Amino acid sequence: MHSKKNIVISIVVIFILAAYLIINKLVTKTVVKLPEIKGAITELVLKKGGAIILIKQVGDSWKVNEFDGDKNIIANMTNKIKDLKITDLVSDKPHYERYELDDDHAVRVQAKCNGQIVRDVYIGKKGSTYRHTYVRFEGDPKVYLAEDTLDSYFNKTVDELRNKDIVQLDIAKINLVKLWYKNTALTLQKIIVEKKKEESGKDAQKNTQEKPKEEVEKEEQWISKEYPHVTLDNDKVKEILFTFDPLKAYSFPDVDTRSLTGKIASVVVSVKKDDDPQRAEDITLTIHKEYENNRYLCTSSKSQYVFTLDEWRAKRLFKTLQDIKK
Repeated sequence: MHSKKNIVISIVVIFILAAYLIINKLVTKTVVKLPEIKGAITELVLKKGGAIILIKQVGDSWKVNEFDGDKNIIANMTNKIKDLKITDLVSDKPHYERYELDDDHAVRVQAKCNGQIVRDVYIGKKGSTYRHTYVRFEGDPKVYLAEDTLDSYFNKTVDELRNKDIVQLDIAKINLVKLWYKNTALTLQKIIVEKKKEESGKDAQKNTQEKPKEEVEKEEQWISKEYPHVTLDNDKVKEILFTFDPLKAYSFPDVDTRSLTGKIASVVVSVKKDDDPQRAEDITLTIHKEYENNRYLCTSSKSQYVFTLDEWRAKRLFKTLQDIKK
């Protein structure tokens, strides 16, 4: 009898636990349904510690403080704020340090539509599964868990949010290159020459006798004005030109342009203008010196700021005649 009683009790306990799990699973995980943001977000204010970053839409572009912003990065940020989803209530007490939601660690994000705040959220550290983030809202002491790793989108510096595009050129429109490296200057010019056909002497004689005269095929060839008799490798010259397709900075360090006096290498490319193919624009890129983390400090006629390039990009210009000849 005692054994049967224990079995009944066990069954009841199992039933209660199963019922709890089922009910808990059926209950929606969204603890807070945030108000829908209907309009377009036109401004983001990021605050962390004493630092403030103002991201503001200006026409079709974005400004990050006074700099041009990266449209793709900022679009991801505005989408994340609009689609923010809360999945769980973590704590109804303000134990903020535990979740890095205190003023020293949290990133406060204020999203605005035409000057009005539509979302005011503090973003803390990632959850234990690295698929969620701890958050809290201004005026609400509770700590919640939100979908996605929000800190990777919003814990940014001004430099990380800036537009890194310096210039993008169609290299087919470049017809003249002035390259300087190791105290040696090379002037490379693109010319049009007759395309060489690879065929045996017998085939050539047969084609001359049996076929009418065909239109001569042309192709581009790069030559050096200083060494016109040296045959250059077109592909190696194009590798230099690909530096501009696109020319993209890695970062914008706090370096004054006037402090850069020397240089390692430089290039000037002449690009045909779309509205007048007879005219060309000269675009310069100068590699000044090696910087931290295997990068190089650079300047360009297309940027008012000093910027850095990755080593592999910068070294595309480290070429002498020996490096580009066939």
